Amino acid sequence: MKSFYAPLQFFGARLWLFFAFFISVSLSPAYSQRSAVLDAYIAEGLANNISVLKSELDIERSRTLLAQARASAKPSVEFNASYILAAGGRSLDFPVGDLLNPVYSTLNLLTQTSLFPQIENTRVRFIPSNFQETRFNFAYPVFNTDLKYLKTIRESEVAGRVSLRDAREVSLSGDISQAYIQYLQTLELRKIWLKSKEVLLELKRFNLSLVKNNVATSDVVSTAEYELSKVENELYRTATLENSARTYFNYLIGADLQRPVIADTTLLGTPVQAYSLEELLQNVAERRSELKALESFNTAAMADVKRNEANQKLPDVYIGGSAGFQGFGYDFTNDQAYVLTQVGVSYPIYNGGLNRSKSQESRLNARMADAELRQVTEQVKLDLISSFNAFDAARFALQSAQKNVEAAEAIFRITNNKYRAGQALLLEFLDAKNRVDTARQQEIIARADLLVREAALRKSAGLK
Repeated sequence: MKSFYAPLQFFGARLWLFFAFFISVSLSPAYSQRSAVLDAYIAEGLANNISVLKSELDIERSRTLLAQARASAKPSVEFNASYILAAGGRSLDFPVGDLLNPVYSTLNLLTQTSLFPQIENTRVRFIPSNFQETRFNFAYPVFNTDLKYLKTIRESEVAGRVSLRDAREVSLSGDISQAYIQYLQTLELRKIWLKSKEVLLELKRFNLSLVKNNVATSDVVSTAEYELSKVENELYRTATLENSARTYFNYLIGADLQRPVIADTTLLGTPVQAYSLEELLQNVAERRSELKALESFNTAAMADVKRNEANQKLPDVYIGGSAGFQGFGYDFTNDQAYVLTQVGVSYPIYNGGLNRSKSQESRLNARMADAELRQVTEQVKLDLISSFNAFDAARFALQSAQKNVEAAEAIFRITNNKYRAGQALLLEFLDAKNRVDTARQQEIIARADLLVREAALRKSAGLK
């Protein structure tokens, strides 16, 4: 069954790559322009990462708070309707008949008419019954210091959240790039050991012919078999490292841990870009999203300081009103109609020093935000310088490793010809071969390390 599913996994992985390449254009910040395969994997990792998803949710929440701040500064209209139907409760007897009937009787007697009728005493209930009120309420904050600066605070928070999201994306892209390069490194190391195995198999075949022709003793064959066993052990160890690297890479991109990984081995042969430390230091503050986030939060802190200071100096002014109908029964007549207009001013006279305490707190928060920004800026510059030095050292190490490979291969070619001509010992041949294997491994490790250092440098510089 395993041999049946292997081709499906092979073609399935390439079909995934076909679609991932196109979505990488819109989802990936294109951390590395040198490999479309890596860009596609980065796009997948950004789409699946929980930390990036939480950052997106933080941005949406901040934008919602910003929308609320903007809405609070606009006029509001509210509709209210109520109807009361009651029975019992307290009441007040008002003897209006006892007070006015004698007067009305005297007036009727004097005028010789009945224009003034007799009336009954009245009982007024405190809880009205069959009473309705239907109205529209209007309110508008003409001047409110909280609303004025709250908008600025929310806008700065949104910008800060976006910058934090970008910082997480850059960091994750760098981690994915480094893990992918390390996976490619294990593949190239495996190729070296396979090449070494081919050389040793050819050596064994040649030594067998020497023994067969009584030119050498059987110990040369045993020596070749011993070297082959060591290579087999290295191949097994490399396969284990390859599996671990693939598992970790799939973990970073949020894929199945055992899913095959498309290997773009041409990435290891791509020359690195030239960088200027002065230019990187000059633009790091503009490129590092972490610093942009801290600057945005610092702006929000300063706006909060201004808000608390304004609250101590300026009053809040608002206007409002109501229009509707009020009365017994739903008549909606002119007798029930009413209009109410209201203008208000609010200014705190004394609250136990609460406003002064809030102002002091906001100023301390602003100073802490500014101090953190300056501290992180220096840390970022230090990290950038360290990354650049490590990258420069890795570049020099690769040049040295390439020269070592050329020298080791030249020595091996000479020693191989001399051994076949019977002019060199087997130990000399094996020593030359081991030098070639070691030099090639060191070159692959140095090349991968250079790309890893470049990824770390780009991450330190805020480059995508």
